[in-house]
Amino acid sequence: MTEAEILSIRNDLTGMVISVFSVSFGMISAYIAGLWLVLRHAPMTLRLIAFFVLSCGLAFMGAMTTGIQGLLAGTDTAWTKISTPATGIMSFGSERPDWLGGLSLFEATAALGAFAMIAIYVALFYVTFFYRWPGEASGDA
Repeated sequence: MTEAEILSIRNDLTGMVISVFSVSFGMISAYIAGLWLVLRHAPMTLRLIAFFVLSCGLAFMGAMTTGIQGLLAGTDTAWTKISTPATGIMSFGSERPDWLGGLSLFEATAALGAFAMIAIYVALFYVTFFYRWPGEASGDA
C-alpha cells in the first residue's frame, strides 16, 4: 500500500468514527428528551421497552466502534511498513508517553470514550427506573 492509500483509508475511517459518535450522541439526546416528555410518566413496561431499544442501539454502535478500531490498527500496522513517510508522520497515536501509565494515545482515548459511554448508560438507567422527577409525587409535573 502506498502512503496516499493509507492516509485516504485513515481519513475515511476517521469520518466513520465521527459518524458513530454523532449517531450515538443523537440517540442519547433523543432518549433524554423522551424521558422528559413521555417516559417519566410512562408505565414500567414502556420504560423497559424504551431502555431495551436504547441498549440495542448503543450495543450496535459499540460493535461498529470495535470494528473500526480494528481497521484503524490495521492502517497503523501498514504505516509502520513505510520506511520514511513523505508526510513526516511516524505513527497514528501509538506513542506511549509516561504520563499515560503505559497506554498509547490511541488506547487512552478509546478507554476514555468507553468510560464516558458506560457512565452515561448507567446514568440513563438510573434516571429511567429510579429517579423521582420534581412534582411527580404531587401529580403537577
